[in-house]
Amino acid sequence: MRNTGRTRQTIFMLVVTALVVALSLLSGEMAVRYLVAYDSDGTCRLSILNKTLYLKPFRVPVHAVNDMLEKYRSGRSYLMYDSTLGWVQRPGSTSENGLYHANREGVRARASDEGTPARSDGLRVVLLGDSYTHGDEVPFEQTWGAYLQKKLTEAGIQAEIVNLGAPGYGMDQAYLRWKTSGAAFHPDLVIFGFQPENVKRNLNILRMFYHRPSRMPLSKPRFILDGRHLEAINIPTVSPEELLALYAHIERWENRRYEYYYRTADYEEHIWLKSKLVAVVMALIGQWSAEGEDPAFYAIENEPSQLALAILSELQSDVERQGAAFLVAAFIPKWNFQYVSAARPLPYQDLLEAVKQRHDTVETAQQLYAQVKEEDLNELFVGEHYSAKANEIVAGVIAEAIKQRQSTMRPSRGR
Repeated sequence: MRNTGRTRQTIFMLVVTALVVALSLLSGEMAVRYLVAYDSDGTCRLSILNKTLYLKPFRVPVHAVNDMLEKYRSGRSYLMYDSTLGWVQRPGSTSENGLYHANREGVRARASDEGTPARSDGLRVVLLGDSYTHGDEVPFEQTWGAYLQKKLTEAGIQAEIVNLGAPGYGMDQAYLRWKTSGAAFHPDLVIFGFQPENVKRNLNILRMFYHRPSRMPLSKPRFILDGRHLEAINIPTVSPEELLALYAHIERWENRRYEYYYRTADYEEHIWLKSKLVAVVMALIGQWSAEGEDPAFYAIENEPSQLALAILSELQSDVERQGAAFLVAAFIPKWNFQYVSAARPLPYQDLLEAVKQRHDTVETAQQLYAQVKEEDLNELFVGEHYSAKANEIVAGVIAEAIKQRQSTMRPSRGR
């Protein structure tokens, strides 16, 4: 009788435990379903603690792309389609928020500047890179390019800065922009803004697969390595008229195998993904594992780093053939400052060391960190990009490097 009583008590406790677990899971499921949101294509996302989790199965962003393309079809956007670069600043345009202006050559400039001044006897500098070089989230006067011109002038160096940075560019696009328009400015010096996250963009063709919140529906060119040589694919880039069909029938796309961030399995339906709670857990696990994979991703022997080094090598060779000096300015994005403050190697440290060995390089991370207290790092950023304060610090570091190298950067008046 005593054993029977114990058995009943054990069964009762198991039932109660199972009910508690089931109710907890049900409550969790209901809470997640209440908090999630869906986009126009049905992709589910959960925003919590300043982070957004995208839950599988993903949906190909056909409707979102169609909505975004309207801006490019209107002819009023700051960026426009380009068959070689993917996108570029529209000549003579101003962004919707009024913060950015491109002159008639598509160069970022003051709103009052219609075109790039004629070649003078001063030092002409062309800037190449992504949004950090373009100066996203600050007005022209607060970009590091504008500060650089000011600091060089104060140092007695007459300089002209031509800012060809563009939002969302990969290293491949920056290199091609040099080929398509940068060389025509006949610079004495070319500065490439090396932002390490761009190494990931080099493996991407359709940005919305790489960065889901992106508002850039257009495709970009991509290079692959054929031995030691760069081979360009997706040139010409997909036209806006063809893009919608491409997204709608992505599995038929001939370049799909070169899109590093598209995985068919991420879009497949599974019965366990009917639970949003399970989908959240899987998204968190995926995010944590991805963060830990960065050192392997940037390993010097792997494709991302080899491709980045090949692009930089080709760019420097082409710049020097045109008679200009070449300088790499290494930037550090907001999310990597934790490594600087903890005196730990950066996830891309080996790649950065390889860049420094092969190219004249100016680092800015330590100077940026030294200028602020650790708790005031936010002073260096506006959103995800450098603030006016950070851009001025960066410009000061680069200006000092130019002054030290001035003898090798003499203006070439005859070019």
